[in-house]
Amino acid sequence: MDLDGFIAFASTLRASYIHEVVSRNEPLGEAVSARFPASVWRRYELLQRFPAGYLVFGDAICSFNPIYGQGMSVAALQSVELENTLASDVGDLALARTFFRRAAKVVEIPWTIAVGNDLRIPETVGRRTAGTKLVNWYISKLHKAAHTDPVPALAFHRVGNLLAPPPSLMHPRIAVRVLWENMWPSRKPQPNRSGSLVATLD
Repeated sequence: MDLDGFIAFASTLRASYIHEVVSRNEPLGEAVSARFPASVWRRYELLQRFPAGYLVFGDAICSFNPIYGQGMSVAALQSVELENTLASDVGDLALARTFFRRAAKVVEIPWTIAVGNDLRIPETVGRRTAGTKLVNWYISKLHKAAHTDPVPALAFHRVGNLLAPPPSLMHPRIAVRVLWENMWPSRKPQPNRSGSLVATLD
């Protein structure tokens, strides 16, 4: 895609400020495509045997599309589970099995987020269930509401930063605001005295 095409595409995004930024500024150099072949989750917790004295960690267990910025967070959470496993004194033979099971629980949520979002892209290979389509439809509506309402915006960032579980985005308090902002988009973000944005009714 050339620069003109990139700017034209930016004009189709819901967040109009992105188009404003890219259309008013000079690029630093030629555009470079970022390519990531596939997210990979190696299911070590399903192995019946694993060499004693060894562990697999971080991206070697699961590597995500880096656009989501979750790899280091997942590795940090895995380190907590490794500490808990070592503190439980499970013994050398059960160490790997116990840690891999705990690490799998850490990976499951961000994996679901990343893979589900990737399936919005037509070129992504994978099965699109009715549930996946429904969730992606709802998230697209939440994104739209988040442009003007800080409540769904904060809820989304908490999930994206692994501070809250994905089902929290479906909480009635959030869902009602998403519905409202999509049916009656009457709010505009306004800076308060501290410089942060708040939503006010027209």
